[in-house]
Amino acid sequence: MEFHYYYVIQDIIGVLMAFIGIRMFMLSIQMILSKKKFKNAVSLSISYALIAASGINLLFYNFELKTWTRSIAFIILSLVIIKVVSIKNNQ
Repeated sequence: MEFHYYYVIQDIIGVLMAFIGIRMFMLSIQMILSKKKFKNAVSLSISYALIAASGINLLFYNFELKTWTRSIAFIILSLVIIKVVSIKNNQ
């Protein structure tokens, strides 16, 4: 069995992204469930769920171009959602 550093790098990035995404998703759910009204909290929670899905994707699948493409697409979609939410809040 051969050891490759790119498996370790993919796992470390996957763990970090999954942890950050799940933690931020939990915080956005707490914002939704709190008594105060927050605008666009649901879209932010979807964005954080996409970040968590990106990290989980890197953790559970093999090192392939398709896996990295899917994770990068999740991150880009998450950034687009956050940008749209910030533009709507400024209007």
